[in-house]
Order: sequence, then structure tokens, then C-alpha cells
Amino acid sequence: MSSIVMTSPRAAKRRVWLAAMVFTVLFTLLFQYRILSLLNKLGGNFTPIGTRLPISFDLQNAPQWLLPFYYTADYLNTVWFTTLLGLFVAGGAITFLPDFVHRRLRGDGLQEHLSAVLLGIPNMLCTCCAATTLPGLRRLGVGLGASLAFFVTAPSLNIVVILLAFQLLPLPLAIARSVLGLVAAVGVTYVLAKLYPAVESTHYETACTTPEERTIGGQMWSLLSNTWDVARVAIPLLVVGIVIVSVLKAVVPVELVVKNLGDGLPAILLASAIGTFLMVPTFTEVLWVGEFTKQGMSIGPAVALLATLPAVSLPSLWVLGKVFRSYRMAASLGVVIFVLGAVSGVVVAAV
Repeated sequence: MSSIVMTSPRAAKRRVWLAAMVFTVLFTLLFQYRILSLLNKLGGNFTPIGTRLPISFDLQNAPQWLLPFYYTADYLNTVWFTTLLGLFVAGGAITFLPDFVHRRLRGDGLQEHLSAVLLGIPNMLCTCCAATTLPGLRRLGVGLGASLAFFVTAPSLNIVVILLAFQLLPLPLAIARSVLGLVAAVGVTYVLAKLYPAVESTHYETACTTPEERTIGGQMWSLLSNTWDVARVAIPLLVVGIVIVSVLKAVVPVELVVKNLGDGLPAILLASAIGTFLMVPTFTEVLWVGEFTKQGMSIGPAVALLATLPAVSLPSLWVLGKVFRSYRMAASLGVVIFVLGAVSGVVVAAV
């Protein structure tokens, strides 16, 4: 536990304004990137800040042994900017929000859980980018339930993805996407936290504990330092997870399999397994399923993909297990999300 240093009203006010400025910049950058990237995918002609670097990979003609490297590099090229923003969001939370987090997110009750859900709704992060915030949340002493709620809410229940689902998907699929996102973000994470009460954060830090750090320059330095500390933990784990999935993707052509799933229970189970392991940028699951249904995908596998693709991925579960020192808990989350996808696919297909 760090000691809390009293600050003057003027310093406290300056700190609030600086925090507001930092988070406004971060979320503005995140929203412009996500929205303009989406408009590009829908046929627009925009160049968002943080666009892909001018590097291309010949995935069609590359030798098999090079594909895992190409898939890894191509995915990192897609998510590098939002991953960076996710790291700064985590660093900013450690720097500016310890007292807020201590009051709102540190317990294991329903109120703290719902507060984390509300915090995750405006964050348009994919599973891998959301995973980069986990080390920061743990350093702040955020409870397991609140951490899981934010981790799943950001990709599964952010407001832009829900609106996009109703715009691009048939109404039954859009409703399923919304309801299942809510079930995963609120229900699944709350129950899982209760099943693993021993997996909790105990380390709580208060930022700016020295006079130098209470200056604007000191706080900005703390932001950079805390962001770097989060990155040192999260990025190596994330890259390892992405490489593992890229190897699997090189062996099994996932998109080809998904397009030809067919119907029935085996197809739904396979769709749910693919969605649980695969990592995709946020809102990509809506575009994929929208296109696949036009090509004849049955509603059962489609619902299974919508339930699982945005919620978790193998790389993000790997980071979750490492950060909270419980791969069993992380695996349990993956299994529950898989079951949610399979059951929902079967139920919707039977209606």
C-alpha cells in the first residue's frame, strides 16, 4: 500500500484537468480510427490517424512455413494503433485514477461489476487490445470481477458495434449479438468471478506521491512510465498468443472453413470453437457474419460466431491467465464463452 500525499486544491484541480485532457485525446483518437476504418470497409475513402503501415504481405503465394510470421505481422499491423491507445488508457488509469478506481472498482460486488461494464462500453477495443489494460487494472488493485467485466465489455458491448450490428445484420442476428454481448459482459464475468474468489488483486497504488510528480511535467512522465510498465508485461504475452493462433491459422484456413460450415450441431460447435480461439479487430465479426450469411451461412453457426468472436481470443486469454496468475480461471472463461456460443446457436437455430 502506498502512502497518500495531500495536495493543494489548485494542484488537485490541475490534475483533474490534465486527466480530462489526456483521456479526451485518447478516446478521440480511438473513435476517429474505428469510425473512419469502418467507413473505409463500407466503401468510403478516408485516412484515419493510426492507419495500417504501408507494408503488405503476399498471403496467397507465400510458402507455408512463412504464413505464421505473415499472419502475425499482418494482424499487428492492423491493431498496432489501438493496442498503443489501450496501453495509454491503462497507463492513464494508473496515473490519474487510483482514488476513483479504489472507490468504484476495487470491491467484488455487483455495483463494482456494473461500474466496470459502464467503463467498458465507450472503449472500442478488440480482445487483444483490451488485454493490454489488464496489467494496469491489476496494479490498481481492481477486483477480478470488475477486470473481467471491462475486459469482455469493451469488445463485446461497445456502443458502436451494437449500432453497427443493427445496421448491417438481419434483425434476429442483431438482437442476438446485443443480448449475447450483454450476457457475456455482465452475467458470465460476474459468475466466473464468484467461482474464483481467491484470484483477486491486492496491490493498490496511488499516483503522484512526490512533489515533483505533482507538477504537470511530473504527471506526464508518470503517464509514460506507467504505460511502459504495462507494455513490458502485456506486449510479449500478446505477441506469443498471436503467434500461436497464426500457426493454427496457417495449418487450417479459418475463413474457408467458416464459409463452408454447413448446418447442424457439428457446424455450430465448430463455429463456436473458431470464434473462441480466433482474434479479430472489433466490429469485424459483424462484417464477417453479415457477408457469410449472404453467402448462405445458417443462422446457428452465425449466432455462435457473434457470441464468441468479440468476447475472447486465445491471445487475450493467455494474457488474462498470466496477469492474474490463474490459467485455470482464464481457460474457464474461454470454455464458458464457447458453451454460450454453442448453446445460443442451437437455441436460435431451433426456434
